[in-house]
Amino acid sequence: MKKPFLYIILVSVFFSCSGRYKTETTIPDIIPESSHTIIKVNALNDFKTLSSSNSPFAEIQIDSLLNKTSALNISTPLYICISDSSSTYITKYSESLITKDSTLNSITQKNLKKEIYNTIYNKDTLYYRIIDNLFFGSYNIKSVKKAKRDDNLELKNLLLTTDDENLGSIVFKNKQKNTFLLKHGLLSTYDIIDINAEPNTITYNGITKSSDSLFHINAFKNTTPQEFKLSEIIPANTKTLTRIAFDDFTIFSENLSNINGSPKDSVPNFLSSSNEIALLNSKTGNAIVINALDGSLIKESLNTNSIKETYKGVAIFNFDSPNIFNNCLSPFISLKNTSFGFIYESFVVFADNIETLQHIISNKLNNQTLSSSEKYKSISNSLANESSYLIYKDGEGLYEFLDRGAKGYNANVVQYVYDTDFAHINGILSKYKKRAASNSVTEDFTTKLPLEILTKPQTVKNHRNNTHEIVAQDVSNNLYLISSGGRILWKKQLDAPILGRVEQIDIYKNGRLQLVFATENRVYVIDRNGKDVGPFPMKFNDVITQPLSIFDYDNRKNYRLLVTQDKSLLMYDVNAKRVNGFKYKKASNSISTQPKHFRIGSKDYIVFSQGQKLEILNRQGQERVKVNGKIDFSENSIFLYQNKFTSLNKKGQLVQVDPKGRINIKSLGLGSNTKFETTSKTLVALKENKLKIKSQVVDLDFGDYTAPKIFYLQDKIYIITTDLQSKKVYVFDSQAKLLPNFPIFGTTSAELQNLDNKRGLELITQSDEKTITVYKMN
Repeated sequence: MKKPFLYIILVSVFFSCSGRYKTETTIPDIIPESSHTIIKVNALNDFKTLSSSNSPFAEIQIDSLLNKTSALNISTPLYICISDSSSTYITKYSESLITKDSTLNSITQKNLKKEIYNTIYNKDTLYYRIIDNLFFGSYNIKSVKKAKRDDNLELKNLLLTTDDENLGSIVFKNKQKNTFLLKHGLLSTYDIIDINAEPNTITYNGITKSSDSLFHINAFKNTTPQEFKLSEIIPANTKTLTRIAFDDFTIFSENLSNINGSPKDSVPNFLSSSNEIALLNSKTGNAIVINALDGSLIKESLNTNSIKETYKGVAIFNFDSPNIFNNCLSPFISLKNTSFGFIYESFVVFADNIETLQHIISNKLNNQTLSSSEKYKSISNSLANESSYLIYKDGEGLYEFLDRGAKGYNANVVQYVYDTDFAHINGILSKYKKRAASNSVTEDFTTKLPLEILTKPQTVKNHRNNTHEIVAQDVSNNLYLISSGGRILWKKQLDAPILGRVEQIDIYKNGRLQLVFATENRVYVIDRNGKDVGPFPMKFNDVITQPLSIFDYDNRKNYRLLVTQDKSLLMYDVNAKRVNGFKYKKASNSISTQPKHFRIGSKDYIVFSQGQKLEILNRQGQERVKVNGKIDFSENSIFLYQNKFTSLNKKGQLVQVDPKGRINIKSLGLGSNTKFETTSKTLVALKENKLKIKSQVVDLDFGDYTAPKIFYLQDKIYIITTDLQSKKVYVFDSQAKLLPNFPIFGTTSAELQNLDNKRGLELITQSDEKTITVYKMN
């Protein structure tokens, strides 16, 4: 959400200028007046994932509306306007907007000056008009006929505050019961929020606004938001919490009395020294909890002499005004029969039963409060430190509010921060998972593909939220992108199996990453939504024989794509054009390893093997270093280790070539058929059941082990290998020590990554031919 004060400035500017100039038609000008919900979609695929993510919130469950956008090639923000009778789609018009595969007809309506078109897609007919270069479409032709310009300056200014970098934005108009905002009431005219979604979490921020004098949030006018100190006494297992806050209760009370039309003397005097009041619902019952600015003053204002009992050193007294909270704080807080209470430090608590008070006392003394709970801490960073109005619901509380399943959303908070005649909204809806014990390894999720998996799962970065996702290919050559929570985002048909790993590049140098890889006859570049980019895929008649090599010599995103075809190398830029300056003469033998780029000092080296020769080229494809001798290469790759080009020969000996072409050979002590990998300073090798990490040798159980892989994450080195025979995945540290709670079950080589960008790593493997399994390492 852009700075909300922009809204105030824009209102005055638009009103002052509206009479002087005829302004260009904008999307807000043609949004139907009858729309009660307006959804601005910035990232269509990600919003589809959010909508179908098994969330319990009806306001974002718009799968049917989003699925019908398949008739459109959307590249700019899409506005979905929902009314009681129909829905409309509005976006910027372009020649490529209508899907080419659909059938386009033109229908001229006699009662309209402008044409209405239709396009048929999957047997559904989408009607639309082009209004000043804006697309206005609906599956209801009556809605399209009624399309007109309606200068709603307030809505226009609100929409200008939304942020295109977020997943999307939603405007709720005159919607009093709103499950997404956890509210029922407040009499707002507009609630507008920007939405972001991460695995198991939805966050949003925005503003609420109303021209109604009975707008309840105006009760906080001329007051200051307060820190949530009541969280220090509210039990951690509270189901539902509604909390109001102010720096001056008298001002708040007068505002609320004016809105409700109630007498000012109906408010108890002892509340005058309070700055927070909350209504909570726990497993034992309801309670009113108050934070006092002056604990001694509020105690003097209350008659606490009639002691009912003392519980764990805290006196519980009979309260002589049990119905005082019936209406005086309505509609925010209301509770009948608060017959009992206690005072603890600066907190005063009232309830309709003793058991609830005992429950609150016990939790406070045992430090099992909301402020100390991991669940609340996990979401508190997404909230403002101070607020005027706050609503909290755990899973059970959300279930009762929705009257349906909460779908795992068990840590949910919305807060309002009053500011002039509107309030900021901050919200987080989260599926909190209790952190497992230290060093534990737990199954996080599994994803089953329809067909057997062909290429082993690997991770790629999601540039939108800096998490990582999973790509995998099945035996029918479908490529899948799977979210960090395990949901299949899309699948794409390819022509053949992928060679090697899927890499990522930033073609447009704007921070948005694309997937890039080769098959036997194609080079693909695919965007985050699974769409082909630019001139790709490139098609080749001759077979590509090695994985695609991606070079970014100076780390300036001037990428080079190197294609290997048996004995030949072809260099391309990101426009799929041959790089004429690269002139490699055909090798005398088939190129047997994927060409790699290394930099030593200020010099670039392109390195690969062909026959018994190690080729070391410069950027132009010319020989940079002549190697003094032949090498009987094994099937291992070439690495840069200790500033030397390093591989193994067929005897399992370590072969290193320095930048002057001198060869050095030494034994690793493991013999032939050794598999190895290095970083610049760490070498690991495996032969049968012997795993060598640096100078340490580990004896594993006899089995069939995958090549060891090195992962450097969170400033630590991890080494992974899988015994395909016993179906066990092993993870070692750099000191050759097996990590606690390993090995774990897995049927393929594994990958390690921080998928969700939170504490702990995830290990990605398979549990059968079709199922990807992800473990959480704590």
